[in-house]
Amino acid sequence: MVFHPDRKVFVYYAEQFALFVCPMSESGYLQELSRCVRCGICKTSCPTYLSTLNEAMGARGRVAILGELEAKHLNPSGTLADKIFSCMLCGACKNVCPVGIDIPEVIYQGRQGLKDSYKKGRFLRAATKGSISRLNTVHRALRLYQFLLYKPLQKAGMVDYMPHIASKPFNKTVQIYKNRKKIGRVAIFAGCSINYLYPDLGQSLSNILLSQGYEVVVFKGESCCGAPLRSMGFQEEAVTLANKNIEHFNRVRAEAIISMCPTCTMVIKEQYPLLTGNTINNLVDINEFFTESGIKSNLELYPSTITYHDPCHLSYGLGIRDEPRAILKKIKGVKLVEMKHPDSCCGFAGLFKYNYKEMSDEIGMQKINSITNTSADTVVTSCPGCITQLEAMKQAKNAQFKIKHIVEVIDEAMQE
Repeated sequence: MVFHPDRKVFVYYAEQFALFVCPMSESGYLQELSRCVRCGICKTSCPTYLSTLNEAMGARGRVAILGELEAKHLNPSGTLADKIFSCMLCGACKNVCPVGIDIPEVIYQGRQGLKDSYKKGRFLRAATKGSISRLNTVHRALRLYQFLLYKPLQKAGMVDYMPHIASKPFNKTVQIYKNRKKIGRVAIFAGCSINYLYPDLGQSLSNILLSQGYEVVVFKGESCCGAPLRSMGFQEEAVTLANKNIEHFNRVRAEAIISMCPTCTMVIKEQYPLLTGNTINNLVDINEFFTESGIKSNLELYPSTITYHDPCHLSYGLGIRDEPRAILKKIKGVKLVEMKHPDSCCGFAGLFKYNYKEMSDEIGMQKINSITNTSADTVVTSCPGCITQLEAMKQAKNAQFKIKHIVEVIDEAMQE
């Protein structure tokens, strides 16, 4: 792989010395599709296939559909678009493909061509495209809706679980946390979920970093990472957001820029270089940071049995599985028990949750059953999106365990 500076893209030399660029050229896209040998290994880890047992709802079937569309053997239609947009983009298939096809990237490319045929999600697509650049306005509107209408509508069974909308976004609270015993400077890439739904997680991370001796920087100019837009086929708009974030965060003088959202981290580290030829320097996942920099010794919690849920984009996308478990095992009072299939998807997958609610709930309930079968009193994860899904499914099943982000656990252990 080499960087082509004139075109600001990465050039990949594929098998038999053929080359293509990412974002994929038309010939490169067709080449990727043609490399599939139809072995079906990808189906064994595809959550939508395992939920439906429908060939067209699995990774192999989707690659075949896109290949036939590209070869003009099929015409774009709402039915075919539905199959491609039903992919959860979890990345489980990518790591098991024996010929190394980047199936999620193929799906992204396919969605660009099918977005106008995707009638089922047209309202959510339009809402997503129109709101991403106006998130503060959307935040105020959702706050008003939640205050006036949400509870009576939920009580009447007309709407599903909705996480609490924060009264003030995390990145509106403070810009710099000073530290008299400064050992370094770090910045936080909060992401939309932390900013607008879970600002307490941002505060917990800030508490941990300050106690470690770091100066902490929080930026108001952060944009959405672009994942929702790209998942809906709006690649050009996603590139615009990527460039804004790259320009903004690469001005920062910091040893690390820390993210608590695996989707943001994966998109910035893996997709920004493909989309723009650049990325945010020094961005790390929270688990990476604490594994490499260390956390205080002698951390302790009230005795608790914990099970850990692996977020898809952290485990499949970034290959981070052992780090969060190592952190939890260092905390006195924690008994870590593994659930069955801890890396299986929780069913959230961003906008998939709303476009394919029945399937999302079915997959989510399987995860809840895996958690309850451990008899753990707490499930810990590293993804705010997973927290939203797990909380919704927990309430639906009336389960009694607690759900926490790993930064909450560390913060609590430091204060014991």
